[in-house]
Amino acid sequence: MTTKNRYDRRDIRRLNAMSVLDQLRNQGPLSRAQIAQHLGLTRAAVSNIVSELLETSLICETDFVAGSAGRPGLLLSLNAECACIIAVRIDLDSVTVALANLGQEIIWRKDASLDPEATPTECLQRAETLIDEGLSVGHKAGLACFGISVAWSGLVDHEAGKLAYGPISGWEDISLRENWEERFSAPVFVENEAHASAIGVRHHESTRGADNLVYLSLGVGLAAGVFVGGSLLRGDQGFAGQIGHIAFTDNGKQCSCGKRGCWVTEIGSLAIIEKLKAAGVRLPDQQHVQEDWIGYVTELAESGDAKVASVLNAVGEQVGKGLAGLVQTFNPSLVVVGGRLRSLMKYADTSIRSTLMDETLPHMKETLEFKISDSDDDNLAGCFATVFEVFMKNPPLKS
Repeated sequence: MTTKNRYDRRDIRRLNAMSVLDQLRNQGPLSRAQIAQHLGLTRAAVSNIVSELLETSLICETDFVAGSAGRPGLLLSLNAECACIIAVRIDLDSVTVALANLGQEIIWRKDASLDPEATPTECLQRAETLIDEGLSVGHKAGLACFGISVAWSGLVDHEAGKLAYGPISGWEDISLRENWEERFSAPVFVENEAHASAIGVRHHESTRGADNLVYLSLGVGLAAGVFVGGSLLRGDQGFAGQIGHIAFTDNGKQCSCGKRGCWVTEIGSLAIIEKLKAAGVRLPDQQHVQEDWIGYVTELAESGDAKVASVLNAVGEQVGKGLAGLVQTFNPSLVVVGGRLRSLMKYADTSIRSTLMDETLPHMKETLEFKISDSDDDNLAGCFATVFEVFMKNPPLKS
């Protein structure tokens, strides 16, 4: 015996409000009449919904409908200035906090360096200081905070809102959501940074609708965010995508996870540094391996340095070979390479692309698109998108 869903008037009201907001998100500014036509609702019903959304400032009236017959109607659009969102990126040697309006336009941002040996407490205290600063900016602009979303490297327990384990940092069981929701009085969402990046790319206007997507986040670590059929693959514990620890070479280098020959030991930051040095490329002196050497090597690649080009081409082949395995596992329509090594991977684009296509089954590459991300902030975009989607599914209406 099946149980039918029963909806009361409040449920129907909220569902209708969600539908109106979704129309404005997907179609852009619309009149009341156009919304009624798209949704198959009466104009009176739409007028009631719109009145409530206007009252809560979630939407706003803009221009009159151009070229309309009779009395011109006003266009409606999402009100980007009705609230703000905080995005936080926690990396091994830095923390970034950004404030955006509901239209996901960044209006304030601050990046702070961290000592790679910093404790979890020191790291989170630095992030909290920046969040306080961002919320103050939003408060002065009259923007209520709809949520704080965090992108964090490692095994992130999305449901519990904590970092279960950081394979490189060694941090373990670091709770965040409960503490920060109490401290900041706003909903808090915690996401693996590769997952957040995949969400950000899929939410972007140019790639919106890419229901089958693989995002490879390449830096000191290596992880993937994978969408299949429009759903983000999280796995049983939420840890899906730790592809950096897939066995890639026999009797390879020791990995921080304790195994040998992991993919990340061939294409991660530390591996590339070693390969550049072995090729005779002189790198700036570094107190810590986390310090930024990428800009220097990028300049060498841009100038046509043959040694750098040779190393990046070889790394590109290893990236492409591993990606081919992911393509044949998940059959995506789009593969994106991003992360902290994104700028270097642009100079390996040809070798990545050719190896990927050579190693992928013919029928599976017919519709496959490959690209190097054009942004260093895909994970921040994913944080903004996470909060925005929660708002779209549960708009804060007056009771």
